[in-house]
Amino acid sequence: MAEIESKNFCAFHFHNSSDGECSNCGLAICNLDQQYDLQANRQCQICFNLTRAKKIARYMQFSLWGVIISLIVMLWLLLRASGNTFYAFLPALLLLIVPYLLRPVLMKLYFRDLAPIESILPILRYFEGTGNMDHYKLFLRFLGKLTVEDIKTIQKPLYDYLIPALAFNYSKLPEGWEEDLTKHLQISKERFIELMVKDYRTILIQTAVHSAQSNMALFIFYLSEAASDKDLIKEYIIETTSKDVMKLNEEEVNIIYKHLLEDLYLYEDRFLELCDELGLKKQKDLLIQLIERFDPPPVPKNQIEAVMSSDQLREKRRKEKELAENPIPLEIEQQTEETQ
Repeated sequence: MAEIESKNFCAFHFHNSSDGECSNCGLAICNLDQQYDLQANRQCQICFNLTRAKKIARYMQFSLWGVIISLIVMLWLLLRASGNTFYAFLPALLLLIVPYLLRPVLMKLYFRDLAPIESILPILRYFEGTGNMDHYKLFLRFLGKLTVEDIKTIQKPLYDYLIPALAFNYSKLPEGWEEDLTKHLQISKERFIELMVKDYRTILIQTAVHSAQSNMALFIFYLSEAASDKDLIKEYIIETTSKDVMKLNEEEVNIIYKHLLEDLYLYEDRFLELCDELGLKKQKDLLIQLIERFDPPPVPKNQIEAVMSSDQLREKRRKEKELAENPIPLEIEQQTEETQ
């Protein structure tokens, strides 16, 4: 299995080589990052800000409780005579509304003292790891503040961070994300797709197979269709059925390639159709072997299967296979429905 080259530049100051990692989140930092926690552990600026933001959030929480209790008491006294004391508890709804409204404020506190160009790479790494769409929205906001020259300056590390983040979280991206993202990147959609399938082709395939996350196959399908490049799918399937994967025993393949097997199971029909279309007969047989070695769940194909046990899923698949091989005649099926 080919190794993906690790990046050694600072996540905050991309022009500097890293000389260590944040003791809290693990982001690469350089000699310009000199923040420390109470135990003298070196931290990145975001983790340092996070500690301060938590204190502010705690004060805000206590203040909110004080305001709510005061309002409830006042309303109780005012409404007691009318007997409608139920409405006195309406201020408690602030517990649900206010934290949501304060979330953008706290996010700004996390990136305090950081210029937008210094915040781009860390927020992308957070989005990659958490899939939190608030991080993605914040990334677009920071990106929108950069000039064309800024984007050119940061281009290499930007795409090194961005493309894995998109691959890991493709199923969470909003509709029309390509237009929105390329607008902020100040690049055409066609050029962006070309860049991914050419410059980052090997990294994408290696990541989608050997470091797969849930639904990552959809990202490869999307890129292949957007770039009209069926060879990308072909290389993906060939790597999926490589010796590195097939040589593993039952337990190893279900642990190491858990998410890859999930995708094969979920999109089985599509994978097998693509094998027929691309003339990958050997790989089709190997894919079937991998799917049969998958131990379902964890990922159901629909909401009904979500509550099924592993044994129930296996039995369902066995019956579906038998039915496909020996279909029920239409007349018998109609008679059965009428009887029911």
